[in-house]
Amino acid sequence: MKKILKIAGFSVLSVGFLNHSYANTTTLSVLEQQIYTQYAVQDFYTVNQKFESDVVKLIEKNADSYTYRFPKLTENFGLSIRYTPDQLLKTYTFDVGGGGTMGTYSSYAQFKNAPKKKLQAIETGFIRSVDQITMSGQPIYLIQSYYKGDSCVGAYQIQAYKQQKNQLNPVPIFQTKNKKLDTISVDYNCQYDAERKGDYIRVSKDLKFIDIKLLDQNTKPTGKYLRYQKNNNNYQYIGTVK
Repeated sequence: MKKILKIAGFSVLSVGFLNHSYANTTTLSVLEQQIYTQYAVQDFYTVNQKFESDVVKLIEKNADSYTYRFPKLTENFGLSIRYTPDQLLKTYTFDVGGGGTMGTYSSYAQFKNAPKKKLQAIETGFIRSVDQITMSGQPIYLIQSYYKGDSCVGAYQIQAYKQQKNQLNPVPIFQTKNKKLDTISVDYNCQYDAERKGDYIRVSKDLKFIDIKLLDQNTKPTGKYLRYQKNNNNYQYIGTVK
């Protein structure tokens, strides 16, 4: 089990620092240091959900949190932060698992121009990338994530979202042969692909094509991809490619 190293010379602070008055008197870097000091002396996987709660409170109570990158927390506690290309959306992913082979993650979205800094919980795995396209004159965000079932199985996923009234809402832009989807997932099994040969979700640099690894009925890769091509309104399935 992962053990966070003890940091000498610091005392453990009471969680009372997360009150309503601290935001106006202390900088974010100092507040980050306080959280770091508190959790650095503890077994991370026994307190990671409390860590998540405290960091979320810190973010929501500070107007400057959108531009702050939390370097100590990202380096030492597995907090992952990403910004969209237009810099209007920021995502946070926390490791809230138990430290075993299964991965459990909690993700949030934050909007730059929202009147309040409240975070929106979003259903994803560990966020790997956030891309941005324009469809029907509005920005669409493509979030790729990974769900870790255990050390051998998992799933890659791509989701499409749009912003509406400072909320991130799923939008069905993936047109299959017979229906529209807002999410596409593809399973991973190390029994058939121990070296993870090739991306399971492949996005072209110009975002024109999204390729999804094609599996057989046993989740074994076939060597082909299902290709979706971008048009003005959606990503249209156009066939298989290598």
